[in-house]
Amino acid sequence: HQEQDSFPARDHTPPHPRKSVLDVRPPIRVNEMKKAAEALLVRVLGSHAAKAFQIEIIVKASSDDPDSFEVHDLLTVEGGSARILLRGTDAVAVASALNWYLRYHCNVDTSWMSKFPLKLPRQLPQMGRSVVKQSLVKWGYYENVCTFSYTQAWWDWERWEREIDWMAMNGINLPLSLTGQEYISQRVFRKLGLTPEQVSSYFTGPAFLAWNRMINIKGWGGPLTQSWMDQQKDLQLKILARERELGMVPVLPAFAGGVPEGMKSLFPEAKFTRHGNWGGFSEEHCCVMMVDPTDPLFLKIGKMFVEEVRAVYGSNHIYSCDTFNENRPRSKHGSVGLDFLSHSSRAVFESMRAADPDAVWLMQGWLFMNDARFWQKQELDAYLSGVPEDRMIILDLFTDVFPVWKRRDLQRPTPIEKRRWIWNMLHSFGGISGMYGRLQVISKDPIAAKKQSNTMVGVGITTEGIEQNPVVYEMMAEMRWREQEVDIMSWVEQWADRRLGPQASKERRALGEEAWKELAATVYSCPGTQMGQVKSMVESRPRLDLATGWIPHSDFMPIKRHYPDTALVRAWLKLLRATRGGEDGYTCPSSASFDMADVTRQVLSDLFARLFQPLASFCETRFRGSAGALQSPQGGIRTEEEAEKRMQTLLEIISDMDQIVGTQPRMLLGKWIEEARAWGKTKEEEEALEFNARNLVTLWGPRGEIADYASKQWQGLLSDYYMRRWKLFFEHLQQAIKGTRVFSQERFQQELLVFEQQWQTDTSSSFPSSPAGDAVELAWKLHDKYAHLIQETLGEEAGEPLSQGPVVHAPGADILADDAPRGDKRSDGEALQIDADQAAEDFAPSPSSSLRNRRKSREEVAGGSLRDQLEGRQ
Repeated sequence: HQEQDSFPARDHTPPHPRKSVLDVRPPIRVNEMKKAAEALLVRVLGSHAAKAFQIEIIVKASSDDPDSFEVHDLLTVEGGSARILLRGTDAVAVASALNWYLRYHCNVDTSWMSKFPLKLPRQLPQMGRSVVKQSLVKWGYYENVCTFSYTQAWWDWERWEREIDWMAMNGINLPLSLTGQEYISQRVFRKLGLTPEQVSSYFTGPAFLAWNRMINIKGWGGPLTQSWMDQQKDLQLKILARERELGMVPVLPAFAGGVPEGMKSLFPEAKFTRHGNWGGFSEEHCCVMMVDPTDPLFLKIGKMFVEEVRAVYGSNHIYSCDTFNENRPRSKHGSVGLDFLSHSSRAVFESMRAADPDAVWLMQGWLFMNDARFWQKQELDAYLSGVPEDRMIILDLFTDVFPVWKRRDLQRPTPIEKRRWIWNMLHSFGGISGMYGRLQVISKDPIAAKKQSNTMVGVGITTEGIEQNPVVYEMMAEMRWREQEVDIMSWVEQWADRRLGPQASKERRALGEEAWKELAATVYSCPGTQMGQVKSMVESRPRLDLATGWIPHSDFMPIKRHYPDTALVRAWLKLLRATRGGEDGYTCPSSASFDMADVTRQVLSDLFARLFQPLASFCETRFRGSAGALQSPQGGIRTEEEAEKRMQTLLEIISDMDQIVGTQPRMLLGKWIEEARAWGKTKEEEEALEFNARNLVTLWGPRGEIADYASKQWQGLLSDYYMRRWKLFFEHLQQAIKGTRVFSQERFQQELLVFEQQWQTDTSSSFPSSPAGDAVELAWKLHDKYAHLIQETLGEEAGEPLSQGPVVHAPGADILADDAPRGDKRSDGEALQIDADQAAEDFAPSPSSSLRNRRKSREEVAGGSLRDQLEGRQ
C-alpha cells in the first residue's frame, strides 16, 4: 500500500481499442422484437383493439443509423374497419409509433393518469398522410437515483410493468435500473468476510436507499431485512427482462466506494476515507466510510461487485456510479490534489472494466452544477481524464435550468462536452406537488443544443419524483422524436383535447384549450432560474415569516409563486366549466379528473398564502406592542376576533384540500403506506416499513434533518399532519394575542418536533387507500364556498405578492446563472410576454384607476371579468 499522499502519476489513458456499446449495439432479433411489441399493444389496448394494428420491425442498414418509426393506413375491404400499420426499428420505436397515433389521431390521453387498457374510438381514424419520424438522438434516458425512493420505493411488478410500457411509448431506451442493488452489495460484503449484522446495519431502510447508494448516509430507517433484499432481487429480474425484451439498454449499478465500518478490521492495512457530513445527520448516520480510490482494495471490491451484477442480473455494459454526490472529494488528510481526482475516476472505471471489458460509465453530472465553485476546469479535466472518452456518458442532470455542458466560465468545448453527454430535464425536487414547468425551454433547447454539440447523444428526464405536472413530462419525452421547435400553444391545445377525451363537445374543448393555454403561458413557462416547483405554505413548518417567501430549501422549492394568481384562477374557472356534467351526457375521464383536483388544490393553496399574509402582519405588529388600527392590505385583520376567524378559515382550507386530493388514486397517504406494508412478512417488518414511508415524506431524518423536502399534498398528510401542525401554531398565536404567553418560535418548534416524532410511529391511525368522491362536483362546491374570498384577495386593492426573501443557492450557482435557458424570446410565444406584463400589473401596489381599467378590459376579453366568472355570471 502506498502512503495516502503518494499518488501515482496521472495516466492519460488512451481510448480502448474495442468499440463500445455507445457506438455499436448488437443486432436485434426481429421476430422476438415483434412479439414484444405485440404483447405491449395487448397490455395497452386490450386483445381485441390490438388486432386493429399490424406491426413491422425495420432493420437498420447500419447500427449508426438513428431509430425511427412510421404510421400508415392499411388497405381495407370496402366497409371494413380501419387498420393501422406501425413500423419501428425496435419495440420502443413501435410503441412510440402507437403513442403518436393515439395522441394525434385518436385524441386519446396516454399519460400516467390514463387507465390501461385504453378506450379507443369505436371507429379508428385513418391516417390519410403517413407519419415518419426519426430520432433526434440515440438515447432516451429516464430516472434519477432519487426517484427510486421518492416515488418508486414501494412499487410492485404490476406498477413497474405499467411504467415500463409508458417508458417505451415515450421513446425511453436507456433506463436507470437500480432495484435490487443491495442484494449485490450483500453478496460482495459477505464474500469479503463481513457478518450479516454488519452488512444489514450499513444499509438504510428501503425508503432511503437512494442516499445510501450515493454514499450520503448509512443505517437510517434500517436495518434492511433479508426478506426485502430477496424480494427486490426477484422484482429486478422481472424489470430487466421486460426492458431488454423491448430493446431497452438498462443501466445497472457499479461500486462507488462506500463500505460498512467492519471493513476496516478485515483490511487493517487498507486506506479508508470518510465523506463529509451530509444533510446535518448525526455521526451515527452520516460520514460514510469509503475505500480510498488509491488503494488496491477499491479495485478488488469494484471488480467483485460488477462480476456479481453480471452473474445475477446480466449486463448491457452501461453502469451507473456516483462517488462524490454532494460531497467534495477529500483524502484522509483533507487535501485534494489533481492526481487524487484522476485516480479516483480511474479506479471506478478500471474496476468496471476488470469485470466487463465493454464497460461504459454513466455518471450523474449533478456534482458539476451543485458545487460548480469547486469543479473548475483543472478539477474537471483531472477527474474526467481517468476514463477514456469513448467509455463515458455524462448526464447533464439539470440542463433545463443550469446547463453545465456549456458553462460560461469554461472554454468551449468544455471538459464535459468532450465526452458524450445527455440533455436532461430535472424539474422536481423531492417529488412535491406544486405546479411548475419551463415549457418555453424544453420545447426548443434540446434541438438547439444538438445543433451546437455533436457529442450530445440523448435527451432525458432526471426528475426526483414523478406522477405530478404530467404536461411537462409528456412534452419532454416527445423531444427525442422532434427535429424542430415545438409550437407550445398548438401543442397545448391538443394536450387539452386529449385530457378531456374524445367525447368532449366542441364547446368543452374550446374551454379546455383556453384554460391550458393560460396555464402554459404562466404556470408552465417559469421565467428566470427558479429551480423547482412552488412549495405550499400548507406543507411548510408554520412560522410567521413564511409570509416573506423564504423557507428551508427555498432555492429548490420557493414559496414565492412565479405566476400571477389571477392566471391560475382564470384557468380553473374554465376547467370547471369544461368538465361539469350536462345534458350532453359527458363523463369526465380520469386524466381530466386529475387536472381538476390538481388545479383546485393549487388554487386553495394559493388562497391560503394570501389569507395568511395579513394574519402574519397582524400578529407581528401585535407582538411588537404597536397600538391602534393596523394599516393592512386587502383582507387585513384588525381585531382578535378577526384573527381567530382567519385561523379557522385557514384550517378549513387545509381540510378541503384534503378532500379534493382524496378523489385521486395518486394523492393518498393511505395508499403509500399500504404499498409499503405489503412488502413486510411479519408485523414487525410492516411497522418498520410504515415508519420509512411516513418519515420520508415528513421529517426525513430522526430530527427533521431534511424536513418537508419530500412533502406531498396528499389526503391524510393534509388532515392528519399539516393541519395538526397549523392547529398547534395557531394555539401559540392565540395565547400570545390574548397576552397569556409570549410568542416564541423556538418554543413552538420544540413542541412541534415532539408531535412530528410521535407521528412517525403512530401506526394506530389509518388512512383511505382508495379514492372517494367526484373531483368535478367537489371542485364546484369549493368554488361556491370560496369564490368570495378569492375575489376579495385578488381585488383591485390587493397588495404586493410575497417577496422572494433570502435565497441560498448551491455553491457556484452564480457561475451558471447567466447561461440558464430562459426561453423568453419566441417567434410564436407573444402570449408568454403578454402574460408576464399582465402579472406585473395585476400585483402592482396601489394601482391607478387607468391601470385598473386596462386590467379589467383584459379580463373581460378573456371571458368576462374575474369577478363575474367567480360569481357565476358568465
